[in-house]
Amino acid sequence: MTGFEDIHGRDESWAVRDRTAHSRTVRTMFARIAGVYDFMNHLLSLNRDRTWRRRVAALTDHDTTQVLDLCAGTGDLALEIMRSGRGRAWIAADFCPEMLVAARGKKGAEKLVLTAADAMVLPLGDGSVDTVTVGFGVRNFADVKRGVEEIARVLRPGGQLLVLDFFRDDPRGKGQAKGVALPLRWLLNTLVPKMGKLVGRDGSAYSYLSHSMGAFMTPSEFAALLDESGFQGAFIDRQTFGIAHIVGARRV
Repeated sequence: MTGFEDIHGRDESWAVRDRTAHSRTVRTMFARIAGVYDFMNHLLSLNRDRTWRRRVAALTDHDTTQVLDLCAGTGDLALEIMRSGRGRAWIAADFCPEMLVAARGKKGAEKLVLTAADAMVLPLGDGSVDTVTVGFGVRNFADVKRGVEEIARVLRPGGQLLVLDFFRDDPRGKGQAKGVALPLRWLLNTLVPKMGKLVGRDGSAYSYLSHSMGAFMTPSEFAALLDESGFQGAFIDRQTFGIAHIVGARRV
């Protein structure tokens, strides 16, 4: 059955912790663009985002049962994992209910448990899921370390984490292809906000993409954080010349 966890019905201590300026700003931003989110993703990535999600699905354990797709947005990654035959139950969680509403009309979405929840305080028991995936969401965490630790809490020992995101360029050049980083930076800083304003009617939201990348970790830094936060065996899987990366690891 598909349903929503009422974020306003939770205890006041959770609500106070969640009401940071960053969380409010990001949640409001995604609520504004929920209606054009999928279209803009496909347009701005030239449909490569579909390929990246398929890769995450392919990396998901064949024998996984309970899958949590965190920062699920409109459900595309959760649905891709489901279509790949991985998992038997799929929770699509996001702290922006408007994004989850946009998932409901998609084919197969009736099999997803759509849950409004913040990554900082997940409404799940310890060790309750086998796999956690996060597609383009870790950059939005108010506290990345705390979010990673919360993911570790809900994962069973040996369970896997797969994070797909736009990480900051590695200054040492690791994971980058020559000639790609500079044009990509120009694209993100210049073209993407303009396309967001012209097509998505929200230039500020799409300016956030380049700003959040510049403030985020490199893939190597994020892998190191996983190693320090209850995970082991971290790996980095480059996508499309290093435009995006998948970083994965297993819960100790």
